[in-house]
Amino acid sequence: MTNLLVLEKSSEYNHQQTDYDGLWKKVIGDLFEEFILFFAPDLFEAIDFMKGHDFLEQELFQEIIKVKKGRNYVDKVVKVYLKDGLEKYILIHIEVQGSQDPELSKRMFQYFYRLYDRFSTEVYAIAVVTDVSHSFQPEPYQYSFYGTKVIYHYNTYKFTHEAIPSLETSSNPIALAILAGIHLHLTKTDYNKRFEIKRKLLEAALDTDKYPHELYITALFYFIDYLLQIPNTLTRELRKEIIPLIEKEANHMIYSKQMKKSPTLADAFKQERYEGKQEGKLEERKNFAMELIREHFSDEKIAKMTRLSVEEVRGIRKNI
Repeated sequence: MTNLLVLEKSSEYNHQQTDYDGLWKKVIGDLFEEFILFFAPDLFEAIDFMKGHDFLEQELFQEIIKVKKGRNYVDKVVKVYLKDGLEKYILIHIEVQGSQDPELSKRMFQYFYRLYDRFSTEVYAIAVVTDVSHSFQPEPYQYSFYGTKVIYHYNTYKFTHEAIPSLETSSNPIALAILAGIHLHLTKTDYNKRFEIKRKLLEAALDTDKYPHELYITALFYFIDYLLQIPNTLTRELRKEIIPLIEKEANHMIYSKQMKKSPTLADAFKQERYEGKQEGKLEERKNFAMELIREHFSDEKIAKMTRLSVEEVRGIRKNI
């Protein structure tokens, strides 16, 4: 028997250079247990995470749910074991769209009956709506035709700015990702405000007391840094403030490949690599100069051949 979890995200993402659906997909993959704990604590208690979980190929999702071309979506199919020893499958569907969707409830019902028809088993469904407006509230799906009626209820989680205080006190790292998603909308037209929020959230993500696991910190830092895009001038300012904090709070992760790829740190590490290469080349020239000194070349000749100054050559000769 198979259990399936359906998750749909509806949001207003307009930044063309940011892969919002990919970011949510990645953070869910990185923090899968924490994701389930936050949104479905009862289901979390039933899963035996000690046996691990496997993200499966995408063919299963594509066979069951026929998504129209042109629609942005990501999905994950996860195999887990419940504490009763049985294998279960959790299907997470994330949809990112540009406006509030009146078809959300109908589509959630369609996903349900297609999954139920395929597996003939229970389905756990949840829609996570990232739009923060109060005008759109997901409702149960209702169908009625001459006495034939269907009312389909499913779990929902709606992003709201009223939830910010409780999210800020949560120890679940997914709460910090949700905060970033909420502030993405609240700071849509105010980059200076977004700069302040982004700095605050990145500082929170680097709190090794609250998030002691390296995966938490790297996953959250990458997600927040890419989600809350700010102009280059503000990014450079943020970099000056964040790098010392990384060295203080999480210096064992400063060379994380994931963090290096983030917008705030990418240029800094490019400069670090450039300087490292330059230092390496300088060392090579000094070693070459030492060989030429042993061959009794003049300081002037060695300086010309190695592109070192005469004073530098004389210093090397003195040390020899």
